[in-house]
Amino acid sequence: MAKGWLTRSYNFIDKDPEIDNFRTIWQKEHIKETDLAVLAGLSASTVKNMFGGETRRPQHATFAKMAGAMGYKYGLQRDDSPDYGKEIPRAREEYAAHREALRKKREKANKTNGKKK
Repeated sequence: MAKGWLTRSYNFIDKDPEIDNFRTIWQKEHIKETDLAVLAGLSASTVKNMFGGETRRPQHATFAKMAGAMGYKYGLQRDDSPDYGKEIPRAREEYAAHREALRKKREKANKTNGKKK
C-alpha cells in the first residue's frame, strides 16, 4: 500500500515518457538535433542527451522550449474528472502508509547503526 502513493499520478520506469513523445515529433519535423537546440535556445548536448537516453528527467522548461521551437504549445490537457470526495481520502491513506513505512525503515536503520551483523 505504501508504494501506491509514490506512483499515484506519475509513473515511469527508466525515463520520462514525454521524451518519447518529443522524439517522435522531432523525427517527423526532419530537423537535426543541433538545429532543434538552436531554435529552442538549448545546448546541443541537452537535446542529444535527452534523445540519447542519458537524461532521464528533463525540466519542464526544456520541454516547453522544444515544443515552442517546433510550433507546438506545451501545456496541460484534462482527460479525466476525478471524484475528489473519493480520491482525497484514498490519497491521504496511501500517503499515511508511505510515511509509516519510512518511519519504520528509519527506526530499523537506527537500531542497526553501529552494530556488527
